[in-house]
Amino acid sequence: MSRPAGSLELYHFQDSVCSFKVRLCLAEKGLAWTEHHLDLLKFEHLQPAYLALNPAGVVPTLVHDGRPIVESSVINEYLDEVFPSPSLRPADAAQRADMRVWVKFEDDVLHPAVRPGTFNLMLKSVVRQMSPQALADMVAAHPKPEVAQDWLRVAQGPVDEDAMAAARAKLDAALAKMERRLARHPWLAGEDYSLADIALVPMLDRMVFLGLSAVWQDKPGVSAWFERVQARPAFGVAAPRPEQRMVNATACVA
Repeated sequence: MSRPAGSLELYHFQDSVCSFKVRLCLAEKGLAWTEHHLDLLKFEHLQPAYLALNPAGVVPTLVHDGRPIVESSVINEYLDEVFPSPSLRPADAAQRADMRVWVKFEDDVLHPAVRPGTFNLMLKSVVRQMSPQALADMVAAHPKPEVAQDWLRVAQGPVDEDAMAAARAKLDAALAKMERRLARHPWLAGEDYSLADIALVPMLDRMVFLGLSAVWQDKPGVSAWFERVQARPAFGVAAPRPEQRMVNATACVA
């Protein structure tokens, strides 16, 4: 049941892991919000109107009572401070510190490790499925078409197998660290579900759609944790529906 929260607006893309992260926080808190969907494939996040809100040109951006808040990890802490019930931060200060370390781990380690797969598997699959006219329209929509042409040349090229091998090694190490934590605690920050779990679960969701879920098949703690998060009602509310994914679950399996 959504509850009013003043004026909350979210500028997002359905199949963006960082947008998913913020939608998951909003859903856990039962907050009502107004949607502004930006099509990243049409480069709507690089248009002047959006850049006035978020000069970095990334999604998501939360606007609360007219004030923009940027960066998904910052947005989620902001939401938990302004709308404290139900709390998504541990009451214990040491556990809150653990939570922030795991959120930083997602920002600094796990997200960069997932990114090569997103580009080499998902975006290449998207480009392969587009018609010549759709590709031309996509390039024309970029505020700097010459930059779009460079992006397109890379996106249409072969999979960078060296980059993917390095990414798989980094993902295995990252999930091994999660496994060690989850062998001792049900949630990443300790005994309670928190912003740490919200930060990391969209990364594993993306890995499923990249065909990389084998990375945690030998990690029972991670597997059980992922199942617990997926079973929460907020996950079903916040996750992209199949038709909102850029590609289907099998198109980008290596």
